[in-house]
Amino acid sequence: MYERLKKDFNETKDLKYKNIGNVHVVFLESLCSSDAVNEFILKNLTIGKDFYFLKDIVSGPNVVFETDYDKIKDFLMSGFALVYNEEDMLVCECKANIFRSVSTPTSEPSVNGPKDSFNENIQMNLGLIRRRIRTDNLVTEDFSLGRKTKTQVSLLYVSDIAKKKHVNEVKKRLKGIDIDGLIDIESLHAYIGDTKSTLPTLMKTERPDKVCTSLLEGKIVLIADNSPYALIMPAFFADFINPQGDLYVKAINVNFLKLLRFVCLIITIILPGLYISIINYNPETIPLNLLLAFQSAKSGVPFPSAFEAIFMILVCSILRESDIRFPSNYGSSISILGALILGEAAVSANIASPIMIIIIGLTFITGLVFNSGDIIDGVRSYRLFLLFISTILGLYGLMLGIFLLLLQVASMKTFGEPYLYPIAPFDKPYFFRTILKKNKETKRSKVLSNNVTRVKS
Repeated sequence: MYERLKKDFNETKDLKYKNIGNVHVVFLESLCSSDAVNEFILKNLTIGKDFYFLKDIVSGPNVVFETDYDKIKDFLMSGFALVYNEEDMLVCECKANIFRSVSTPTSEPSVNGPKDSFNENIQMNLGLIRRRIRTDNLVTEDFSLGRKTKTQVSLLYVSDIAKKKHVNEVKKRLKGIDIDGLIDIESLHAYIGDTKSTLPTLMKTERPDKVCTSLLEGKIVLIADNSPYALIMPAFFADFINPQGDLYVKAINVNFLKLLRFVCLIITIILPGLYISIINYNPETIPLNLLLAFQSAKSGVPFPSAFEAIFMILVCSILRESDIRFPSNYGSSISILGALILGEAAVSANIASPIMIIIIGLTFITGLVFNSGDIIDGVRSYRLFLLFISTILGLYGLMLGIFLLLLQVASMKTFGEPYLYPIAPFDKPYFFRTILKKNKETKRSKVLSNNVTRVKS
């Protein structure tokens, strides 16, 4: 057995072999804990003594019989030690602790709510979910994805809440994946998500409380080994502009912020196109004094307003990318400094007008209200589309572009459900959990759940 494994593992140096009497122990030193191997296996074996029933000797949290050679290799590469003699063939879990501890959320910070987040250990992530949802109706089904990586992916749902058609659809899409490797769960976007639009149809999160809230709504969750994120499906447009922290604030206080986010969404999409269409085609739509102020600010700039807008959008996008790539301790400082220097230089060199810098700056600031990078990237393409059509047709083009975008988003589906739900079609329970908030909501969504009544504790 050892010679065959050694040949298949290409003479790898971390494949270790120990022979104690008629008992053979094989394990990968890089994945197994030496203390666990000593405690569960070697400590129980006596040199020179023959053991015919290893099941009575070997201890450990997870010890199973296995004779299939391919499965034995999978166990070895998952942190198990192989223990065998002429009678028994056992694999014993001896995984090393090579994972970071539970930390606070970094991409979804919140003043309110729990402060723990997922890490790269799938069992620890599952534990963070199960400590919140303590019911045997929480179902976990495992899949192995990737011909080379064989990454463990777990499908989670609450059986008496989630709709069976959604569960079956997710299973169908998972079973249809045939790739070399799955390194991170975010790679599944391209395989199980609906990709007809730039807007996301799967929600990524690192917060266990958000996952548990979604499971209790009837949604389905995917977690994967080596990934600190979970995927929630189906995900609607309203889910991306309402963070988890809203659930921990009184309705009377948080509803203003919810409405403010919608205003920011409208501003970040249409503001550049609206300014270009007014300045170039429809100056009569604004008061004369304001128009004169715009023209005075633009005097001396030899470039068209559309060129100014595209130039400033490009500069702001570069600054945003540099802020993301730089280390957090000085990335923001460099971005702010770069924005100040480039903005002042652009005005001094008559490349851009002060009003254009204000317009584009306000556009990007309102876009940063949303902490989902997927929704920010999707909104960016809509902003550029409206800017382009407004440059050609003015206000008529802007209205036409908005109509086309609404038509496109309204026609989108996420796992067979309307993307603009709960607005179209209107659903009262989910509407008052996402768009607006009620202090008490005793019903679940009919679209997501078979059991629409929340059980009161």
